[in-house]
Amino acid sequence: MKALRYLILILLVFIIVRCDGVTGGGDNPPEPVTTGILEVDFQLPTVQLPTKNIHRVDLSIARTTDSLNKGLFISSANVLDSKTIYRFTLVPGTYYYRAGVTCSCLGDSCLWGGFPGGRYGVRWASGKVIIALGQVTRDVPSFQ
Repeated sequence: MKALRYLILILLVFIIVRCDGVTGGGDNPPEPVTTGILEVDFQLPTVQLPTKNIHRVDLSIARTTDSLNKGLFISSANVLDSKTIYRFTLVPGTYYYRAGVTCSCLGDSCLWGGFPGGRYGVRWASGKVIIALGQVTRDVPSFQ
């Protein structure tokens, strides 16, 4: 009885190893590349305000400028103050993006720093990128 258990255990191990070799073997051709990558280096604008009070609030991508203005995005990043590089995997083509930053200084500092409406006003940068098949396209938003 004990020998039968060992025999079954050995057969199961053999079957598992054999199946893994079939599905994960190197005989399968690699998947064709169907996308490209957009890498956005989201640097904060240079302003005469403390950098701790300038915050990233939006990074969104659309297929057309009209879609971008209407908020019909194909992708948006969860932006953080501590992260500058954001990557998007996209099918080849032309895309438009927008990046937004806000200011949290007190008084009129944000207004004089170029943030419309003052505190918590948003400054926007936008750009157009062309994604090529299997390539990384890198862009840096330029805040005016």
